Amino acid sequence: MITPWSRRLTASFFAALATALVAYAVTVLAFFLVDSASSLSLQTLLPLTENFALPALVLLIVAFIAGLIDAFASWWGALITGLVGGLLGAATGGLSVARGDVVQILDQVVAFYFLFIVAATVTSALLGRRVWRTWVARPATRGRVAFVRIPSAKLAEGIVTNQPRVLVDAEAADKQWDDYVSALTGAGWQIVEIAAADDQPDAVFVEDAAVVLSPSIAVLTRPGAEGRRVEVAAVGDRLRENGFTLYELEAPGTLDGGDVLVVGETVYVGRSGRTDADGIRQLREVVAMAGLDLTVVAVPVPSALHLKTIATALPDGTVLVSGELEPGVFERALRVPAGESANVVPLDERTVLVPASAPGTAGLVADLGYTVVKIDLSEFEKLEGSATCLSIRS
Repeated sequence: MITPWSRRLTASFFAALATALVAYAVTVLAFFLVDSASSLSLQTLLPLTENFALPALVLLIVAFIAGLIDAFASWWGALITGLVGGLLGAATGGLSVARGDVVQILDQVVAFYFLFIVAATVTSALLGRRVWRTWVARPATRGRVAFVRIPSAKLAEGIVTNQPRVLVDAEAADKQWDDYVSALTGAGWQIVEIAAADDQPDAVFVEDAAVVLSPSIAVLTRPGAEGRRVEVAAVGDRLRENGFTLYELEAPGTLDGGDVLVVGETVYVGRSGRTDADGIRQLREVVAMAGLDLTVVAVPVPSALHLKTIATALPDGTVLVSGELEPGVFERALRVPAGESANVVPLDERTVLVPASAPGTAGLVADLGYTVVKIDLSEFEKLEGSATCLSIRS
């Protein structure tokens, strides 16, 4: 997982502070509770409690370092963090007591160091991890953001898989891209441009490089087309700069963002020629690790490049489907007119962007009470691109 350093530092500090304070408080409280059954006086106990301050400080340092390396991302990592921090803290505190003026009651203090270790371990696994995860997942302060990437000068060389190659008009493509970005801007989206990549023909289809799962968590994909994997790094840089916590897919799994459709609390993932079973499995693991209340549902993709080629959602969650895809896969779905595209982009709760090449779909969406914005995307459609492909929206 890749987390912005400012957020990681803050999350690590508060997780470590919470763990150390609770472990210290539990140990000191237990110390005072046994006072009535011991020969120690209150005047003797007060300075002795200071002996637990050093172990707590050591625990804080260990937990802070552990947070920086994402140890709190898993329960076992947090458990080990607390155990190691508790052991080191107790050992440091024990040495301090043994060298001090209270060596004569060392045996009475040692039992509480054992309690400190237990408290540190349990607190780190339960409270420390919760604090860390909550802070890391905290949404950055921003409105609706659309990440886009200007078309490459080599756009015409883009990959074509399921249709014949047709000559692409680069000048027309640039104008269509400008119109697309203007539609997003006009609907109130903040535009963030990813560094241009003239040597990467398909980089304009930025959606395939990352998947946004929440306002603060995104997944960097591993595209099914090997030549497109170089596109991911620059996308990750911009997402990270904008406050996202990032997870990365690992080889050999493959996943294209165009195969991921998030509708409410369900993440539909297309099992296509670009996304394999291992990529879907890894996405499920990311959802679990990130603690997101989402359900990942795999969907076989027949005769299409991506799931979103034949299925996208309207603002109310209704999924538009086309081609051979069965509408019953989704909780609520409508089939668009035969031969029409089902790929649309919700601009806000009342407005939907529809490719000009799909007048039947536009009519269907308008008949459902939405305002339709039509954009000519013909040059990108020649490369099997679509409206959702051209941006990552969060």
